[in-house]
Amino acid sequence: MTDSFEETIFLSVDDQTRHWAYLGRKPSAAIHKSKEMNGTYSSRSVHIHNGRNQNLKLDETSFELVDCPTSLSRDDFYAIQQGNEDLLQKYHQEVTFFIKQKLGCDKVICFNHQVRNEKQVGQDGVEGYAGGGPHTDSSPVSADQLALSTIDDPDHYERYLYLNLWRNIADEPIQNDHLAMVDERTIVKPDDYIVTDLYGNGYTTVQYRLNARHAAQHKWYYFPEMQRDEAIIFKQMDSDFTKQGRICFHMSAHNSQVKNYKPRESIELRMMCYWKVADSGVNSMPTSENIGLEHIRDPEDFANELSLAGTGFSLNPFALMKKFFFGKRSEAVYSGDPNDYLKTFVNSVNLYSYKPAAGKTWVESTMTGSKTAEEGILSITTTLVDDGQNYAKTKYFKPSEKKEIVVFLMANETYMDKAKEKFVVS
Repeated sequence: MTDSFEETIFLSVDDQTRHWAYLGRKPSAAIHKSKEMNGTYSSRSVHIHNGRNQNLKLDETSFELVDCPTSLSRDDFYAIQQGNEDLLQKYHQEVTFFIKQKLGCDKVICFNHQVRNEKQVGQDGVEGYAGGGPHTDSSPVSADQLALSTIDDPDHYERYLYLNLWRNIADEPIQNDHLAMVDERTIVKPDDYIVTDLYGNGYTTVQYRLNARHAAQHKWYYFPEMQRDEAIIFKQMDSDFTKQGRICFHMSAHNSQVKNYKPRESIELRMMCYWKVADSGVNSMPTSENIGLEHIRDPEDFANELSLAGTGFSLNPFALMKKFFFGKRSEAVYSGDPNDYLKTFVNSVNLYSYKPAAGKTWVESTMTGSKTAEEGILSITTTLVDDGQNYAKTKYFKPSEKKEIVVFLMANETYMDKAKEKFVVS
């Protein structure tokens, strides 16, 4: 059993813009200019440690491995994803009983689940793995609203915890694409929290992405060989501000050293937990008044209002001053040596396993629609170097400079071996 492994991931950069991401849908606000994502990202190599026998506790690290037996089978969990309400209620009851016993809370309301299997994406609602970069699923402002709207009597409680319970659903242990979490005690606060608006199908939420600034400080964990009767519980948001662990950065982590493995099959179940009396002695339950609920805007509604207003400039006063005094920001300049960009694009190809489903679909359709593997790789490489989101910092290079990089990559053995490994279906 591999104890730990290295992985290259994308971390956010605090570039003084509002970050956003569209998940499974096209941009709806004109101000977003058809960009599915906004924000600057930087690749980092991180070490992901074996978390077993490390005494990692929920209220300290924001996650914990627990023994959580289930009577449901692999087929039962897929049936839940297909809409079997009887099995869903059975699973909710199992988890509710377990969480009440584990945490000592008074009320648990389960409300959202998702089965994941990269080989069955799109089948009966099954989704791929949430890789590519660490994130939280919520934030104080979004979780407070959810906590208030989930129950009819929020004033009867002193604390809420927005929680996720994640488990393997297969008969075999998980072999790769593990769930990885950052020990919250190694997060630098408030520096490491990059606010991001997430636009999903039928919902918007505010979450955090992890700042690259202190990547060397962060300590990552996973739990190898997870069985179906084990689970990871991790915090989406805890209202109790006296706890060390309150919100968990997490992601799917792929060990490239493992070559032969079965696809990970998992289910996550989200829930709200409530305490009538908080063990800390602090009443941290939000109210409509203390969060200013009547003033909170939906990010999508606000983006649409800005679009209608036709604003063509930054609303950030610091950005406006910078532009006034210093003019247009200078963009990255081509070094003149395409080899300088080899590592960047090898890393980009290597992270293919973590791209959103839409990105993978684009790659697959490009490859299958090409006459040869080389033709498909050329098309994908050209798009990567064109760099529409400026992740690789080549977006503003001249067409001739971009072409030089593409020609170099297509002739480079290291790049082509990685591209064939990731893009060519054997």
